[in-house]
Amino acid sequence: MSGHLTSDEWRRITEFAQTPKHRRRPEQLLPEGALDEREPDDASTAE
Repeated sequence: MSGHLTSDEWRRITEFAQTPKHRRRPEQLLPEGALDEREPDDASTAE
């Protein structure tokens, strides 16, 4: 890991910081589509 943040990462961090505290979700910091990739695994472990 280089330690440098991309412009997309900065955008997500900024949006998270500007969201009222009671509406913040950790998922806001994930890259676009990251939750879509994880859903099948989560569904199979929930059974």
